[in-house]
Amino acid sequence: MKILFATVPDGTLKFQKDRIPLIPRKKAEKMFSWQGKDNEHPTFPIGVMRVLASIQDNGYDGDIYDLNNLRHSDEKIIENLKKIKPDIVGLSGPLSHCYPNLKHLAKIIRDLFPNAWIIVGGHISGSSHIILKKTETDIVVVGDGEICFLKLLDYIKSNNDRKKLNFEILNKIAGLAFLDHDEKLNVTGYGEQIKGTEMEYPSYDKWEHGLKEFGGSENLIHEVFEDATDLRSIFGLNLEKQHRTEDILKIHEIVKDKKVGRIQTSKGCVAKCTFCQRATKGYRVFGHSHMEARIIELKEKYNVGVLLVDDENFGSDRAQGRECAKLMKKHGIYWSSQGARAASITTEDLKFYKEHNLLAIRYGIESGSQTVLDIMEKKTTTQQVYEQLEACTRLGIATTSEAFMLGYPGESRKTALETAEYNGRLRFLLGNDWNTHYPAWATSIPGTPLYEYSQQIGVIGTDLDEEEDYLYRTADTMEDRGILNYLNKTEYDLKEVHYWIYLYRYAGKKAYVNEIIKKHKTLRRTLSQIYHHCIKEAFKGYIADYKRRIKKEFGLIKNIKTLFHITAKYITATSVPFLPKFILFPMLKVMSDISYKTLEKNFKTKNGIQRYNFFVDRRSEKGIKKGYDFSKRNIYDSTRVIERSLRTIVKNDALETKIPATNEEKSIELLSRQQ
Repeated sequence: MKILFATVPDGTLKFQKDRIPLIPRKKAEKMFSWQGKDNEHPTFPIGVMRVLASIQDNGYDGDIYDLNNLRHSDEKIIENLKKIKPDIVGLSGPLSHCYPNLKHLAKIIRDLFPNAWIIVGGHISGSSHIILKKTETDIVVVGDGEICFLKLLDYIKSNNDRKKLNFEILNKIAGLAFLDHDEKLNVTGYGEQIKGTEMEYPSYDKWEHGLKEFGGSENLIHEVFEDATDLRSIFGLNLEKQHRTEDILKIHEIVKDKKVGRIQTSKGCVAKCTFCQRATKGYRVFGHSHMEARIIELKEKYNVGVLLVDDENFGSDRAQGRECAKLMKKHGIYWSSQGARAASITTEDLKFYKEHNLLAIRYGIESGSQTVLDIMEKKTTTQQVYEQLEACTRLGIATTSEAFMLGYPGESRKTALETAEYNGRLRFLLGNDWNTHYPAWATSIPGTPLYEYSQQIGVIGTDLDEEEDYLYRTADTMEDRGILNYLNKTEYDLKEVHYWIYLYRYAGKKAYVNEIIKKHKTLRRTLSQIYHHCIKEAFKGYIADYKRRIKKEFGLIKNIKTLFHITAKYITATSVPFLPKFILFPMLKVMSDISYKTLEKNFKTKNGIQRYNFFVDRRSEKGIKKGYDFSKRNIYDSTRVIERSLRTIVKNDALETKIPATNEEKSIELLSRQQ
């Protein structure tokens, strides 16, 4: 059997001329620059490589067609598929945002090879019922794929007709979703998992071969690594003032001729955040027997001098985290943690990691409101995060405060303000300027309590067409649409939610100024700090906006409007240190309302299909469905934090509605509650 694994690009379907490859980099950089965008970074198909390694250990083999990085045209895809003529195609969809491209690719494959098996895996399995009924997919792998896919191959070897499924055998394989003889969804549970200590670090050999075979160059594998020349690359963070310390700049001189690679030391998470897609159960740390060999290979074969540790929960197993750090130090590798929990790491851990070449660490912060954190079931506190960032600052470890989300169920003006002010405090603590980045907006991803809640309150439909329509629109989040792709899950109207952007930006700046005032006793010193960290930065932002947004080719009228907008933004920023809140906040509300009207005029479709989630309002004029509003639940009075979790709320609400009766209903509920 000829087996092909293909990675699926995320985002919307684009015309072929607009498909921007992530590699080769020179071509990608040129095209992104032409469109006025920052270059996207290549991704590492770790999941695909793990599954391929698993089947190779058991007598099978396959190839990797890394479409997510190559972004080929339909003609090129067809040309490459015809070369290999696969019997089985495994499509890897790590995000629900991949759906439009997944459906498109499945149709191409089916037209070329009517008898080929199309198997889909990845977190997109949370939408298995849509995938199986709306695309050319035969079977979906739910959860970990290493064991499940191997068993599926054994089945196909003896039952090669995809149109005649043997349901008796398939039902014995944990981790599959398929349509039964009545075309109803059937999910056999979640895939068996390999023990963490037995999980290997997959070799890049097959990936390298695939890039050469389908991409046309043996050098493409080297282009997936970032150059350490760029200081940002060694952190995996947005570059901030606090990152330019003497120690870090010295280290950068050592590694700047090296490459930046990626590695995982664990899989899964110890938490169950209610917005996070969680098809992988539990938290497993990997054994060290293979890690050292992989570090040596990355160092010697690919000139890697810095590794970004791509764990969701690095350091939650303290002993394992320290062993990993020792290996990094032993082989002269500097490293940064891309995901950690403030509740799992101590100051002593940070000291140890720093002594063993840690450069940076990113914490999942999400909100500055403890109320919202409890609804998210983060199981961390704002105080824990503050203490961790303070320790990083003291120890000289780079970190960031830019990981905030707005628009969660239970969000209000009060909680949005708490998040804004908390971010301002953190930015001051870290020694950064007062310029906050744009917040993320809470996105309802299938397989999460947030998605189920969105269906319960009626903002996401429950039939196949409505759910598919939502997947198409939500794919636009990958195209940097900001609030346009936010689906309102709060009790407040769109105009109020839009105002929270202004609160986040300017109330955060106000909180930053207040921190300066509290720290410095003399008026002269206070004014000096406000000038250097606030006013001066606002002017830099104004000049940057002018250079970026004012272009001759845009025409006089458009440039005048743009100039007016960026000037108003600059004046507002410079007034923040001197205006009291009772004047500043109402002024921001007026600015927000004017901006909202422009947004509504440009993007709200009066007749036809709405493209953006923000203006899709399935709710009645009275708001969300009766009984689902947070303000009337009295959940904040509960002494148990878990009772304030969105998961608890969703389950309790579900018990009061329809209890799943049919096998399909039970299967859909299983998918919707992946965690």
